[in-house]
Amino acid sequence: MKNDKTRRPDQENPENGTPETNVEEPETEATQSKEQTAEEEVLNKEADEELDLIKMAQAKIDEYKDTLMRVQAEFDNYRKRTADAVSKARADGADGILEAFLPILDSVEIALGMIADEATKKGVELIKKQFVDLFSKYGVSEIDALDKEFDPAFHNAVMQVEDPDRAGKVVEVIRKGYIRNGKVIRYAMVKVAN
Repeated sequence: MKNDKTRRPDQENPENGTPETNVEEPETEATQSKEQTAEEEVLNKEADEELDLIKMAQAKIDEYKDTLMRVQAEFDNYRKRTADAVSKARADGADGILEAFLPILDSVEIALGMIADEATKKGVELIKKQFVDLFSKYGVSEIDALDKEFDPAFHNAVMQVEDPDRAGKVVEVIRKGYIRNGKVIRYAMVKVAN
């Protein structure tokens, strides 16, 4: 027979021959309290572990967000730098091309001074106007130098003349200078009075 609580109370206990009474001991409050405390400790420990996992996950999320924001900012800065570099390269390329055309404009202006035939002169003036319009379209303008104070930022003095009344001023423009969007693409070659 099994030694469990399914025996009837009038049955004998096989070990000692006495009738066994099937009486369950009532659980005391202390026993219940210990069991509840143990269960609560297990639950609290599991909850703490879950909170730790959540905190670690949140920390990783914050780390990845920070990294993402930094990468986005760096990429945005890179994109701006690249756009600026491309813009500057285009402007420099355009400056170089426009500067290459300036001697042609100089030659056209010299030719205008030498042509006596009015019909030919009108044709050459039209060519000069096309050059001037083209330069104007790309922001190129002539540096106004004659009778202005000498400015080394715009003028290249190649000669000096004695003229105390106009000292420090440009008295003659030998070769015209040009600027494009505030940047000198060719300095004006000038004669300055002392």
